[in-house]
Amino acid sequence: MLQSIRDNAQGWLAWIIVILIIIPFALWGIQEYLRPTPKRVIAEINGVEIPERNFQQQVHQRKQQLRAMLRNQNVDLSFMESQIRENTLSQMIEEELLMQTAIDSGMRISDELLQQRIKQIPGFQEENGTFSQARYEQALKNQGISPGGFEMEMRRSMLTDQLREGILRSALLTDYDQQQRQQLEEQQRYVSYLIIPATRFQKGVVISDTDIENDYKKDLNRYMTPEKVSIEYVELSQENLMKPQQLDEDTLKQRYQERKTTFITPAQWKARHILFEVGKSATAAEINTAKSKAQQVLTKIRAGESFEELAKTFSDDSGSKNQGGDLGWFGTNAMVKPFEEAVKSMKVGEVSEPIQSEFGFHLIKLEDSKPEVTRSFAEVKEQLAQELQKELAESAFYSQVEQFSNLAFEHPNSLDVLAETLKLPLKTTELFERIVSTQADSILSHQPVIDAAFSDTVLKERYNSDVIDIGEQHVVVLRLKDHQPAKPKPLAEVKAEITSTLTQEKAKAEAQTLGKTLLTQIKAHRDPDQLVSSYELQWSPALWLKRQETTLKQPDIVREAFKMGHPTDHQAIYQGILLGNGDYALVALLDVKAGQTTPPTADKAATQQQAQQQAIGESEFRQLVSELKTNAKIKDYSKQLAAEGQL
Repeated sequence: MLQSIRDNAQGWLAWIIVILIIIPFALWGIQEYLRPTPKRVIAEINGVEIPERNFQQQVHQRKQQLRAMLRNQNVDLSFMESQIRENTLSQMIEEELLMQTAIDSGMRISDELLQQRIKQIPGFQEENGTFSQARYEQALKNQGISPGGFEMEMRRSMLTDQLREGILRSALLTDYDQQQRQQLEEQQRYVSYLIIPATRFQKGVVISDTDIENDYKKDLNRYMTPEKVSIEYVELSQENLMKPQQLDEDTLKQRYQERKTTFITPAQWKARHILFEVGKSATAAEINTAKSKAQQVLTKIRAGESFEELAKTFSDDSGSKNQGGDLGWFGTNAMVKPFEEAVKSMKVGEVSEPIQSEFGFHLIKLEDSKPEVTRSFAEVKEQLAQELQKELAESAFYSQVEQFSNLAFEHPNSLDVLAETLKLPLKTTELFERIVSTQADSILSHQPVIDAAFSDTVLKERYNSDVIDIGEQHVVVLRLKDHQPAKPKPLAEVKAEITSTLTQEKAKAEAQTLGKTLLTQIKAHRDPDQLVSSYELQWSPALWLKRQETTLKQPDIVREAFKMGHPTDHQAIYQGILLGNGDYALVALLDVKAGQTTPPTADKAATQQQAQQQAIGESEFRQLVSELKTNAKIKDYSKQLAAEGQL
């Protein structure tokens, strides 16, 4: 616009207009320079900053992983929000510390190793297992990740894995360690227990309206409707531009001639051979001996002996010898030149004279052949038409995508001009949450679209989004249609849910109170059997438990029993434990039996040693992480950002 005015400026009036336009832009630029947008940092580790944006991305990925594990993309994870954020930040800090340690130790990941690891990822491979650059780029685009960013994260992950694997493999395990560990693993404990069910107290729990209202106010975030938006959007894709059109026959024939070599199926041969190997430094006498031996075997073949059996006996090719010299099907350039030239001149069933190559002398039997075949124009005409239409559509896409982007940017408050100019439909969605749709053909199945819909640019500033790449030659621009903020559900709607929750919590507290009271009295030398019977409770029959017990369907009780010390003077040890379902259990440890160290079989011993070494290595690795955290300068800004409402 400025260039147009300048080119057409006539006289002092035009220059005044230019100056009046330039001044605000200049001042705006200065203010932006003086007051740049602050970069928010969630943590700092030894001077290295972790951007808040990276943290939010990791939190989002963690939620997606949890939803995938739960097989429910719509599950509400708000009750785990604080735990997810805390665990994510802790993991990011640990990864950064490990990264710094690995680099300081001189460890590196080469470009070749990185490339090899990426090519091994199944999601980037074709059905036949080969790496596909197109699939690689498409998968990253669907997740809104650039190849550079992905490769950097892969390199970091491989580097920290390298450090971890080094520690695991260097873990030292002595015979004494193995024996002691086996004794611990095979140890048995004689245990009795009783369970105080929380349901026992539910009937006596009274929940008042005041209790309900107080809980509602205290945990209001638990009772919010999810924030929702709806969008309008315009798509541009190569597929939409592929309009069937009649293509000129001469054009298709010209294309056929240009690509004729791609329609040729090369000739193939199926053969057997017997190799009489000759070394590179062989003498003339050794060469003649090998040739003479080949002639002798050829005489046997001419006399009617089996080529296959003779190959098994005389061939020096270890790769085909046991298969009777079978080389299977092969094409041009698969064999050394003398071998291939001989095969091309042979008829099916024929056996060659000794053919000399860099490996020695070959006797070749041609078993079958397939001639070179060229597909005719008529056979590939439809394919050529489809390919040409696709190329035309691709060309049209790239010629329009720049205009598409410019129109969206130049008219940030509407998509109407974009849609009308390029004659593209303006589409809309219903209200949706921050959750990727599971419908593959939905615009909402793309994470970058969800992110853009809830971005500040679209949601707060009410501008068009940037152009979003959601597939191969497929882009979209969107803007906000409607916004439904998160809001508290009416108390009446959640009253039953709150009542149930409070009832369970109070019943759980009652069970825990009774359990702790009984435990205190037992430790004060009250008779355990008589005491619990007065509350209509009963100890379970005592039984011997192993550390990996599966018959007792109370894993919490088994774990607690093996945490307890050893009884002395035949006096039982008692411990209380809150079970995962809200019940409370008392555990009585009556006796401990040492594990038997019977010599395992060789295979089992190797497996046990590997598992034990892995466990020791994991322990040493966690100790390293703990020491790194202790000695590092870590600044955690998460609470500060949360208090300022920026997290």
